[in-house]
Amino acid sequence: MSRLFAVVWAAFVLGGMTVGWVGLSNMTLMAQTEPGRPTGAAGTVAGGTATAQPLAFHPPQLRDFTQDAPPFAPAGESTAEQTPQPTQVASPSGRLTVLLMGIDQRPDEAAQEGGDPGRTDSMMLVSIDYEAHTAALASIPRDGFVVIPGHGNERINSAYTFGEIDHRGGGPGLAKQTVSQLFGVPVDRYALVDIHSTERLVDTLGGVWIDSPTRLVDHEYPTDDYRVMTIDIPAGRQLMDGQTAVEYARTRHPDSDYGRQARQQQVVMAIRDRALQLDVVPRLPALLPDMLKLVHTDMSPVEILQLANFGRGLNRDRDIVSLPPNGDLTPGYIGGGGASYINLTPAYRAAVRRLVTAPQLAAEHAQVSVLNAGAPVGTGGVVSEVLRAAGMVVTRVDAVTPQPASRIEAGPAVQHSAELIATLLRLPSASLVSTDDPGDEVRVVLGPDAKLPPPAR
Repeated sequence: MSRLFAVVWAAFVLGGMTVGWVGLSNMTLMAQTEPGRPTGAAGTVAGGTATAQPLAFHPPQLRDFTQDAPPFAPAGESTAEQTPQPTQVASPSGRLTVLLMGIDQRPDEAAQEGGDPGRTDSMMLVSIDYEAHTAALASIPRDGFVVIPGHGNERINSAYTFGEIDHRGGGPGLAKQTVSQLFGVPVDRYALVDIHSTERLVDTLGGVWIDSPTRLVDHEYPTDDYRVMTIDIPAGRQLMDGQTAVEYARTRHPDSDYGRQARQQQVVMAIRDRALQLDVVPRLPALLPDMLKLVHTDMSPVEILQLANFGRGLNRDRDIVSLPPNGDLTPGYIGGGGASYINLTPAYRAAVRRLVTAPQLAAEHAQVSVLNAGAPVGTGGVVSEVLRAAGMVVTRVDAVTPQPASRIEAGPAVQHSAELIATLLRLPSASLVSTDDPGDEVRVVLGPDAKLPPPAR
């Protein structure tokens, strides 16, 4: 029986957490702007004129590509353009990082030899820390503008595509390389599913229970034959089959990317909850062979069972950590031709890297206030820039009554964050002041002794 439950948990980890991202545009909030204008940290401009970045060569059989490049530099190491990484460094002992991908290849494309291999319209990095007993989840915006090793600059959802065109079966490897060099973290394994596989997974479980807060009507829902149709999902708690669950997670026209993200999370956790219900056990004989067909992965059977058994003991609220959406970290750009790009800022990349390497720190979701209490003018702004570049969320920068010395005030829920801030600002451990505040605020009080840290790059 324990083995059967382990396989169900494998469905949750490799399929369940992916369903909300299969065939979807990015889960991370994308701040839309006026056509042709960058936002936030999006563009590097000279004299007020944006400079377009060159794009990778696009083979003629690919659909949905455009040469309308964004006016900001791609994220990632420029040397990776001409020097693909032949090998990748493995995660430290006790940790496993998996790239989950949902592919949007249509049936007619799958049937064509040498045709369009499709794009990974959903990408998610999952880091399992067996020692810290946490699972960290970070979605990667599909329109993120990056350097793809050996190919040049393009949206990250085409890394898989170029890899498959290079040689059949090479897509997952190139996607792993691209993500690894983007965030500076190892990517050990991958798991790949498509929309219809996810539908069948939900159906095998007997459907999932979803409580839709509002009625959802979308008259432009995309179909496999390149057309659109109308979907109408009523409000209220309901048992959704696979097709309806995927439609619920994919639709965005009724509200916004905020709403879609919430629905994706609902479906993910609904699969998890459904897999734990006792009435699913009789369906396990049907589930086992389907799982072998639905998920393509380079994980070994031993790794899958280890991961599944680990996932069974995770607490949803305490042990599973995700990166909250933040339009400031991933500002959007829409070109004159309607092409959509996302600027994966250094702060966003730092936040993902911290999520993967230090999940307990990321779990605190600290809200940082930077208060100038006698430090040189401008110190607060520089400090906030350094903290944001490290992935911290700075909610306030202000001047207050001068204090004799710098200190960092934090309650028990954000002690890891306070310690990291002290390290970043080169403050001694004596500057850490523990409070009884149960909240998530960290107060950085900068006194006359504050050393001006180097600006973030």
